[in-house]
Amino acid sequence: MNSFQARFLRKIARFGGVLANPAHAERAILKRTPNAPFLKKLAFDVHPRPHYAYGLYFASMEAKALGLDRISAIEFGVAGGAGLKEMENYALEIQPLTGVTIQLFGFDTLTGMPPPTDHRDMPYVWASGLFRPTPKIIESFVKTPTMVIGDVRDTAPKFFAEHNPPPLGFIAFDLDYHSSTVAALSLFSGPESAILPRVFCYFDDIIGDDHELHSEFTGEMLAIKEFNDAHPMRKVAPIHGLRHKRAIPSWWNDVMFVMHAFDHSKYNTYTNPRWKAPAAKGAAKNKPAPQPSGANSPSPTHKPASSAEAKHAPTSLMG
Repeated sequence: MNSFQARFLRKIARFGGVLANPAHAERAILKRTPNAPFLKKLAFDVHPRPHYAYGLYFASMEAKALGLDRISAIEFGVAGGAGLKEMENYALEIQPLTGVTIQLFGFDTLTGMPPPTDHRDMPYVWASGLFRPTPKIIESFVKTPTMVIGDVRDTAPKFFAEHNPPPLGFIAFDLDYHSSTVAALSLFSGPESAILPRVFCYFDDIIGDDHELHSEFTGEMLAIKEFNDAHPMRKVAPIHGLRHKRAIPSWWNDVMFVMHAFDHSKYNTYTNPRWKAPAAKGAAKNKPAPQPSGANSPSPTHKPASSAEAKHAPTSLMG
């Protein structure tokens, strides 16, 4: 097959995808639209890292509903800095929409991956020294995030005391190893003042390529299981059915989790923007709240009538 034939087949495949789901056409338009509204881009997976945009936005909406104006977010495993830079961009776009400021932190050794501990770190996939960045690369990518340098097994236990961050709302776990992820998850054992009742999470090393054979017996999945077994009132669980809420289902939908702090004093506080809570005891059955117009309103709208993208996108993102 020559290059012309390959390009032609790719175009046919893209056209077929648009026919199967017209939301792909909307995404293509948004990608070519300068200054497209953040929520439109979020609804149609236009952002380079939609999983980061999703976690940051919905964590901010949760904070807003709880009356908070600041949260923190973490990327564990910064490497070259591209992910943390995207997180920084999204935080700047989200603040005007929600009124919530996001303080960012990046954890990295700056020396690459440490030596694996045992088989649970999957050393047949990862090796000591991989993903080593240089300080110049980090400095060129990020401006406002705070870098936490060192082995996460040393830095995580001291994080709250040394940095006094606002409540954690979103964490991207990209540490590869079981042992490092266990250390990072220890932040969820902190006091309720350090976390939102529900903390959005992205786990990078649950799918991987064909050489990464992930299971609940190794890696991040084992770390999650161990955390859940050890914490009766705090559980890390996937967002079930997320791909069915999205205009364009994608791989990242399957690796988004939430840490539920059932013992948090505000866990049961009503925060759902879709229905207005009754004004007083004995009020009539909840009805949808009046909806503002505009594509980038963070409030929900009534379910659209027929378009495929409106059918599948979350109501809180459609305008």
